[in-house]
Amino acid sequence: MKVEEYGKGNSKTIVMLHGAHFVHTFGRQYSLSKEYHIVVPHIMGFGDNTDRIFRTDECIKELADYIKSINKKVMLVGFSLGAQLAFKLVSEYSELFESAIIVSPWLIKEEPVLSEIAKLNKKQLKNKFICGFTGTMNGLPPKACKEFILQMQNVKEETVHNIVYNGITIDSVPEFANIKIPVSAVCGAKEQDEVINSIKKMAEINENCRFEIWNKAGHNIPPLFAKRFNELICSVG
Repeated sequence: MKVEEYGKGNSKTIVMLHGAHFVHTFGRQYSLSKEYHIVVPHIMGFGDNTDRIFRTDECIKELADYIKSINKKVMLVGFSLGAQLAFKLVSEYSELFESAIIVSPWLIKEEPVLSEIAKLNKKQLKNKFICGFTGTMNGLPPKACKEFILQMQNVKEETVHNIVYNGITIDSVPEFANIKIPVSAVCGAKEQDEVINSIKKMAEINENCRFEIWNKAGHNIPPLFAKRFNELICSVG
């Protein structure tokens, strides 16, 4: 597993799980490495791991094993796909974490939305123009955007299918209701109802989880609302 590290000498560690395709999701959070040790794993199937196919259970175990190797409790931050993985990780391995920020998780899923998203993702997979436009709209600087386009050409179709049908839902991870660490669940007011309802449900079933819905934000909080998001990380950390 490829892992990027920033601010390695700092004592407090934040593990950041990027969104689907976007290894650079947290590029505008790397400035926090002045105070924190930031760890960014390349999720199975993406970035420098495109030679592998994403499989949920294997990915969760790989991430948990890596975080165990850090030998201390960490803060976990996840966005989109990374938020879904974070939801499952903190629920099943809560002993590894001191807190979590889960941004824009899609945890309430049903057909035909699943099929529509899978079809759309497959259509966009190899389209360099769409990849470039998507990267730019999500706030990637030119160098990172170019790298993202190149990485996307190597993502396997089975990975794109598996991240949509990853099996991570509110109902499939009942352990979340009982975890004791503080969790902040965040999304944008312009996101799909399924995402908004996901974070509301998280707070409903666990008293240690609070939710925030940010006005004017869509599925773009880490790059386009970086100042506020960075302040949230520091307040939790």
